[in-house]
Amino acid sequence: MPVYKFSLLIQAAGTGLLLILFVLVYQKIRLRALLEWIASWVCLLSGLTAFWLTPFLGNGRNVVIVTHGLFLAHALFLFRGIRRLRGKKASGAAGLLWVVPIAGLAWLTANEGRTAAGYSAFVVLILAAAYVTAAVSFAITPGSTVGRLLLAVSFLLWGVEQAVVGTAILRFRDLSRLPASLQYAGFAAMLIEMMVAVGVILLLFESSQTRLASEMERLRQSDQLLREKSVRDSLTGLYNRGYFNDVIRRELVSARLAGARLSVLLADVDRFKQINDKMGHAVGDDVLKFVANYLTSCVRESDFVFRWGGDEFLVLLPRTEEAVAAQKAEELGRRLPHIPGVERVQPSLSVGWATHNQGADFSVTLAEADARMYEVKLKGRQRV
Repeated sequence: MPVYKFSLLIQAAGTGLLLILFVLVYQKIRLRALLEWIASWVCLLSGLTAFWLTPFLGNGRNVVIVTHGLFLAHALFLFRGIRRLRGKKASGAAGLLWVVPIAGLAWLTANEGRTAAGYSAFVVLILAAAYVTAAVSFAITPGSTVGRLLLAVSFLLWGVEQAVVGTAILRFRDLSRLPASLQYAGFAAMLIEMMVAVGVILLLFESSQTRLASEMERLRQSDQLLREKSVRDSLTGLYNRGYFNDVIRRELVSARLAGARLSVLLADVDRFKQINDKMGHAVGDDVLKFVANYLTSCVRESDFVFRWGGDEFLVLLPRTEEAVAAQKAEELGRRLPHIPGVERVQPSLSVGWATHNQGADFSVTLAEADARMYEVKLKGRQRV
C-alpha cells in the first residue's frame, strides 16, 4: 500500500472517530450548529472513503465528480455550522442553491482530478482557503476563549497543511510522487482533527452553560413576576391586603429599632356605589385605578399604598409623626383632581389617619384611622 494511501486511511479513521464523538455530543447538547458539523464530517469521511476506494471503483469521471462534491459539501456544512453558532438563522430552502456551484466546481475539476489519482489540487486548495476562513470566523465568534482559540489555530494549521499539499500536487501531478514528508500529511490532518474535536467540545460546553444561565435567569424572572402578581391587586396594581401582613410586621420591627413613629391613612371613595350604579362598573373601575395612581403619586417612595378592599385604600407611612400624617390626610382629601376621559364624574375622598403607639396592637391603630375616616364622611367634608 502506498504511503499516502495509508496516511489517508489513518486520517479517515480519525475522521470517523470525530464523527462518532459529534453524534454522541449532539445527543446531550441539541445544538443546530453541531448537526451541521455532523453533516460536514459525514461528507468528509465519505469523500476520503471514495478516494481511497478509487482503484476499486474505477477512476471514471463520475466517481471523481462525486468525490470532489463530497469534499466541497464538507466545507459548505462547516460554514453553515459556524453561521448557526453565531446565532444567525439558516437560509432554509435557499441554502440548497449552494448545490449548483458545488456541482459545477466538482464537474470542472473532474478532468484534472483524473490525472492526479482522483485528487484535484484545486479542490485541496479550495479546502485550504475554507479552513483559513473558518479559523478567522471562529476567532471572532462569541464563546469560550479557549475553545475559540483552539479551533482558530487548528483550522489555520489545517489550511496551511492543505495549501502545502495542494501546491505539491500542482507540481508533481501524482500523489505517489510527492516528497516522503508530504505523503504523511494524513497523519497531520488526523491530529489536527483531534484538536478540532477538543475545541468544539469546549465551545459547545461554554454555549450550553450560557444557555443554562439564560434559562435560569428566565426562570428567576418568571418566579419574580409570579410573586409580584401574588402581592398585587389585579385591577389597580397596588399591593393587596394579603401582602399588608408581611409589610406591617417588618415595619413595626423597623420602627421599634429606630425609635420612629409609624402612621397609617385610610381613604374611602365617596358615593362610589352611586357611581357604579349610575355610570356602570367600567367607569367605577376607571375611578379606582385613577385613585390608585393619585395616591401613589402623592406619597414618598418609602411609603406603601394598598387596596384595602372595594373602594377603600390604605397608605402606610413609615417614620411619620402625627402632625405630618394629619396634614397628609387633609392634603389627599382636598387635592383630588378631575378624572380625564370620564365625563360628569368628580369623586372625592374621605381620609382618616392614626399614628401607632409602641406596644399597642396595630388593629387599634387601624380602628382609630377608620373611625376618623367615617367621621369625615359623616360630616360631608374632605378634611380631617
